[in-house]
Amino acid sequence: MKRKAIQIMILAIYFFSPLPIAFISLKGLNFGAAAPSFIGIISYTWLLSELVTAARPKFIEKYFSLDKFHRFHGIMAIVALALGLLHKEWASIAWGEFEFSTAFGDFAIMLFLLLTVLSVLFMTNWLGRIKIIKIVKDTFRNFPLSKYGATKVLHNFNIVAIVALSVHVITIAYLVRGDMALTMMYALYFIVSLGFYVYHKLIRPALLKKNIYTITDVVNETDQIVSLTLTAENGRIFDYKAGQFIYLRVLDENYSFEEHPFSLTSAPENPHALSVSIKDSGDYTHIIQRITAGTKVTVEGPYGGLWQPLEGIAETDKSLVLFAGGVGVTPMLGILESLRQQNVKNKAVLIWSLRNENEFAYAAELASFRKDMPNFTFVPFYSTQNGFLDAEKTEAIFKSAEVPYASSEFVLCGPKGFMHTIESALVSKNVPKQKIHFESFGL
Repeated sequence: MKRKAIQIMILAIYFFSPLPIAFISLKGLNFGAAAPSFIGIISYTWLLSELVTAARPKFIEKYFSLDKFHRFHGIMAIVALALGLLHKEWASIAWGEFEFSTAFGDFAIMLFLLLTVLSVLFMTNWLGRIKIIKIVKDTFRNFPLSKYGATKVLHNFNIVAIVALSVHVITIAYLVRGDMALTMMYALYFIVSLGFYVYHKLIRPALLKKNIYTITDVVNETDQIVSLTLTAENGRIFDYKAGQFIYLRVLDENYSFEEHPFSLTSAPENPHALSVSIKDSGDYTHIIQRITAGTKVTVEGPYGGLWQPLEGIAETDKSLVLFAGGVGVTPMLGILESLRQQNVKNKAVLIWSLRNENEFAYAAELASFRKDMPNFTFVPFYSTQNGFLDAEKTEAIFKSAEVPYASSEFVLCGPKGFMHTIESALVSKNVPKQKIHFESFGL
């Protein structure tokens, strides 16, 4: 209940953040002047907030899973941009043009629009089912800017648009309206948001270099999956919970300086090393398959909330049911290892959906779980042999594994389509949504 209350409070602060500026700006204005101004204020404050959410502040993220955090970041960017476009057209009609200030505002909106289009097309799959979008993506598949890494680098140019937009609103407030209080309020919002950006892009990476990690072991699980063991040079591993993930940056000129997220397959009960498994999904993850022991990396985290159903489970008779789709099994390995290290006796079931047996990995780990955990059941599911894992097949697995719907917590990780199907199957069996915990890979 406390967690829910804090979530509501954080969202309220976000959505009401334009009001302090609006209180100063709209005094004495009639509706015709106030309406476009208010829309512009909302657009400005929410676009500035994009710098805050992009910085992944842990004091906020811990109350929301990061995949939901990122989706909110993307959706609200589009909403704020749409409001900005509306403000631009309405303000031009109501007030006319102010050459210097308007030029900065127009530049900001056009740059935001370009970067948003590129991001939606090539950094997410939100519109992937729309035929025309699919045609566009297929047409530009080999275009350099269509690569995720290149689009991610371009995405960073949003800071240029933010600066231009801030110049626009501050000069309007100071030069056009002559309102020092409004000018200071606009500037304050900009400085706070810029502070999050500077910390995320400059200060945090510098701090992380004070505790560099070394890759001490490399294991090729399959021809497409590599597992890495990481140890801290100063011997101090940060605190984390089973099922969380990290952002990893390779300190090697042969790799992009951009950080990338990977789930931890290790358990927090091992204080000496971290481990991750990385599947070759193209671009960066393809190159990293060739990484060697001795390579230096920085590690930032932890993130993610898949650990929540594990809290206090040993003091209950609940079962834990883990659904993994493809590489979504990686956080499940950390969860199972933590259960083993704690000698938890609760029933645990891992249902791992794969295309075929060639994708199967972690045989030794899974065999050791079965040996050490008498109440652990592993169910591999191969879609090429059995079809897609749907509600009917899930029901059959539950019967064979003797999974009780009523007294189980369910953890899902994998592609969105997979998780949506499993969630729908569970809900159809009257499983409360608060007992279904999930994180998706990608936006």
